Amino acid sequence: MITTIRSDRLVVISDLHLGNPFSNSKKKVIPFLKWAAKEKYDVCINGDGLEIAQSSFSKVAFEVPEFLRALSELRRAGREVYYITGNHDIALEHFLEDWGMMKVSPFLNVHSGDLRVRIEHGHIYDPFFVKYPVLYDRLTHFAGFLLKINPKIYKLWILFEKWTSYRRAKKSGIVGEQPHFREAAEELTNRGFDAVIFGHTHHAGEKNLENGNRYFNTGSWMLTTHYAKIEAGKVSLEIWGIGA
Repeated sequence: MITTIRSDRLVVISDLHLGNPFSNSKKKVIPFLKWAAKEKYDVCINGDGLEIAQSSFSKVAFEVPEFLRALSELRRAGREVYYITGNHDIALEHFLEDWGMMKVSPFLNVHSGDLRVRIEHGHIYDPFFVKYPVLYDRLTHFAGFLLKINPKIYKLWILFEKWTSYRRAKKSGIVGEQPHFREAAEELTNRGFDAVIFGHTHHAGEKNLENGNRYFNTGSWMLTTHYAKIEAGKVSLEIWGIGA
């Protein structure tokens, strides 16, 4: 298992949830992957790229062939593909490894120039997931049932979550996100990383940490097309389709 790499051209995306009833990210991510291959970027999919918790293996298998072909094109172009498992796709870990086109790991330590970047999906810092894993799992599957009835329920939930989170955003720095993730990023940078990139929360943003380092969240491609770009020792948060 590879957890430490060096790359001077790497883009990071997360939370595509391909196979989820709400997700339409495939039509956006395919041209993004083709662009990455053309521009000679390695690609890291930071968790929940595929959806199994709120879908089924058969639905995932039906929806992702074009996605996998785009990853194959990246490999043929000489680029690396890294896949970090999240809480919605961990059941597919061995399937992804056996496919042979990507390197699968629970996290990634990236060296770029003099910069050290830690990439994790971030679900292990979610207090609800950690304290009540069985309840979290049951609610996740129940939410999947509701999405099959009406996929728009997900967007309503995100809007409600943002509405209730403006006060806590003063601590986290990212609207909609609990401060636990910023605190976890700060702890990781105290161990020697210059920047941390999470997904999981579905709220894209970036934050200067108290120790002078940086925290990024790439959000979810079910909502926006944010991605992190690591290039020649610098990290930035970009939006696909703007300046690409």
